[in-house]
Amino acid sequence: MDGIALIGAGIYPREAYLPALHTIKATIVAVYSRSQKSATELIEAGKKFDGLCSADIKDYYDEEGAEQSGITKLLQDPAIKAVIIAIPTPQQPSVAQQCLAAGKHVLMEKPITKDVASARSLINEYEKTYLPKGLILSVAEQFRFDPGLERARSIVAGGKIGTLQAVHARIWQAIQPGNKWYETPWRKHPAYQGGFLLDGGVHFVALMRLISRDEIVETKSFAKQMWEHLPPLDTVHAAIRFEKGAMGTFSLTFASSKQEYEYVFIGEKGNLTVSGAAGGTKLVVEDAKTKVAETEIVSADGTYTDLFSSFGESIKQGKGDARGAARQALADVAVVESLCSGGGTVNI
Repeated sequence: MDGIALIGAGIYPREAYLPALHTIKATIVAVYSRSQKSATELIEAGKKFDGLCSADIKDYYDEEGAEQSGITKLLQDPAIKAVIIAIPTPQQPSVAQQCLAAGKHVLMEKPITKDVASARSLINEYEKTYLPKGLILSVAEQFRFDPGLERARSIVAGGKIGTLQAVHARIWQAIQPGNKWYETPWRKHPAYQGGFLLDGGVHFVALMRLISRDEIVETKSFAKQMWEHLPPLDTVHAAIRFEKGAMGTFSLTFASSKQEYEYVFIGEKGNLTVSGAAGGTKLVVEDAKTKVAETEIVSADGTYTDLFSSFGESIKQGKGDARGAARQALADVAVVESLCSGGGTVNI
């Protein structure tokens, strides 16, 4: 995959993107960041991977007070065929539209946008104007490319636990000052609904939708800010209903002294428990009498490699991978929006 520009030079580009892009033999030709320092630092990090950065890689930036956008300059470069966007959520849709208008394929971070309305607007414009031109718009929700979660999906799809009756999720974390995710200014002072509930919550909603192979169509929730440093909300507890009849609960907090990460998928013939394990995902299948029938730990290695390979293949084939579909990302945001507002019908 040649002619890649990275828009955003934060944690994910540095820690996840560079090694995965190197593995698939991609070539980065440009990097944009708000500051020259961070753009240069990402380029220097990329040069440690042999062949990842083009010999004439360029940096673009907007120092505070600059009159002309570095992104505008970047998009004039004919060597750039596709962009990978990893910038604060509220800024993503306008930048994505700008890139599409310049004729570039787009892979953007999750959440796709800050709310359903802006996501719907972006997708409608893409499908009307840019999809017919053969441009790809994908969302980098890595959970949909995780081997362990794909394995869990196949267990449910294969009928090992029977017809799905209930799904229960418990994700309890503690985000404290000093945490690398918290110390990004746009997360510390979020200009979007839910704060960490949106930024992190879309992952967990995506997981439930992926493994259940079903849509969450209604929620009833209580949401609150428990810790002063996590505005506007950091905790939600909810009942959820799926389109095909299953029901369940969703408990997510970033303000808990007790840590938990577990999803239970209950079927008429047994259940599947999905939890975290060192470097991957632990899957436990029990029969109807709760006797353990199967246990495995699936490595998460290759998640981002598969994600970027999928994007490159989508460009080559002129057709997007369903796992990266923008409407999948819209559905994730719609569920979180419902959870943050007390619940009701999930409006996509």
